[in-house]
Amino acid sequence: MKPSLRSEGIICDETISKVLVQCDIDETFYRFPGGTVEFGETTLEAITRELIEEFDLAITIGSLVVINENLIIIDGKEIHNCTLLYKCKLQTGSNFVDPRWHNEIEGIKLTWKTIEELQLKPLYADGILNVLKNMSTDEKHHIIIKKSY
Repeated sequence: MKPSLRSEGIICDETISKVLVQCDIDETFYRFPGGTVEFGETTLEAITRELIEEFDLAITIGSLVVINENLIIIDGKEIHNCTLLYKCKLQTGSNFVDPRWHNEIEGIKLTWKTIEELQLKPLYADGILNVLKNMSTDEKHHIIIKKSY
């Protein structure tokens, strides 16, 4: 199987105390908004497209914060995916109403969460929580997760 490439935005509020995350109605997990990079598209274009398609949300994309690689074997099937996560901000005048519901998938929402709240449920990409605790720095991170099931 070919490796897959995702691009996601870590959208912080003005005080960098909350981030926008996707989750289901019961908030059984959290993940950052974005999606799979399509052929011919840059990772920045993918985040922009995904947030407009899924949430009608305009953002400003900043610097790359994390490269997250997952090398996973599930019942002998090899999966290799890579997610690039960028620091982002809502564009001025976005009028974000919390929660904002996904345009294409019923039961998925985008909502503000504090770092403390994100510790209570699974957060994807794996290993990202420690990076979030130090978002005020411009340090870049490369997280590699290797698992077998």
